[in-house]
Amino acid sequence: MLSPQQQIGNATLALPRPPWASRVPLPVVVVFAARLFDSPKAGAEDRVEYRFEDYNEDNHRMHIQTHAAGFEAEFFSRITAKGLFVYDSISGATPTGEQAPAGSQELPLAQIEDVRRAVSLEAAIRYDRHTTTPQYSYSEEGDYLSHGVALNHTLDFNQKNTTLVLGASHNFDSVGGGALAEWQRKDSTDVMVGVNQLLGPRTVLTVNLTLGYADGYLADPYRRVSFLLPESPDPIFSDAGQVNPVGEKRPEHRFRQVGYASVMQAFESVGASLEAGYRLHHDDWGTWSHTVSLTWAQKIGSRVILAPTFRYYYQTAADFYAPSFQGVSFSQYAGGTRLAFEQGTFVGFEGDPSFPVPADESKFQILDVPGRPDYYSADYRLSEFQAFTYGVNARVKLCERFSVELAYKRYEMQGLDGITPAESYPSANVFTLGFGIPF
Repeated sequence: MLSPQQQIGNATLALPRPPWASRVPLPVVVVFAARLFDSPKAGAEDRVEYRFEDYNEDNHRMHIQTHAAGFEAEFFSRITAKGLFVYDSISGATPTGEQAPAGSQELPLAQIEDVRRAVSLEAAIRYDRHTTTPQYSYSEEGDYLSHGVALNHTLDFNQKNTTLVLGASHNFDSVGGGALAEWQRKDSTDVMVGVNQLLGPRTVLTVNLTLGYADGYLADPYRRVSFLLPESPDPIFSDAGQVNPVGEKRPEHRFRQVGYASVMQAFESVGASLEAGYRLHHDDWGTWSHTVSLTWAQKIGSRVILAPTFRYYYQTAADFYAPSFQGVSFSQYAGGTRLAFEQGTFVGFEGDPSFPVPADESKFQILDVPGRPDYYSADYRLSEFQAFTYGVNARVKLCERFSVELAYKRYEMQGLDGITPAESYPSANVFTLGFGIPF
């Protein structure tokens, strides 16, 4: 379901990556360094690109293998067309959000096996100081279908030292799978305004603001919630292994604001460049997040660029997140009720014939059950956590017009709320191979 863009050479390949993927992808920094130190070439280079990525979480969790092929071709010196095809194989397990049964550390997992196919097309049309780029994308999985349209526009001024960037996109999505009996609608709209400013011959500043609004089915059909009564004398109401979990319920609207700034600085004397970025995110689900990233691209000889990278991510929890909630799982008592117990044994719900009459209630243990909140989720991705990504990218120029890129990244996620099981949070290894062929 995720398709942030990564750039290789002159083409753009949209590879699905986890939410921690960098706002300015590492290959962009590598290409930036390569172009700073190589002799400029006139015109764009028509080429095809291929990228393979292997994302593999520890402990046999999620495993995603991605094949992406794209092309870039210039027509009439004013139009540059780009196309992309992505094929993902997805398998593994992910926590459902349910609590582990009493006496166990084994979290309930949802087994997932799917294939994703995606295609996108765009055409950059240049005229005078303007470039207008319409885009279309399509993606399908067994449980997700997406159509997307976008329009980006750039305006160069100040002798091309300043570029104003405007963009708008809309996705028409449908969600199925999991506990959903029917497909559900999900729409999202984003608008962006930004500026790319050349601060000097070797320095580029990027600043942008994105506003996004989504509505429809925004939950995850594979995520479940345990409603428990920890003070219940009968373990059937306080042991997650004995209760019936319910599907999570998230708000049907989400408004988010994202600010981003980065500086790319070349150090010609040592043949290197540095990219430093910061991203601030807020949404009306109560989540704030901060992302800091650093990448150093070092040219080694005339054929190799080595780029170590580091990224730190922190987010607060959504307002409606908790590992479990108080209550009972039966939907007919979602508004709250009372339970009666006699010597630790369950007697009945209020309203049942077995529930004691008011005159006899003092002979029983009566437990008040709160009603469910309006929204609830136990998805660890909505908890308070931090994540670290570190790795290295190598770009090797094999000949004048052909280069290969290899990358490795390590991703580690850590919960910070002290109540979400540590086993919920994944760590992963990510390997990438890419190359381009001019034509």
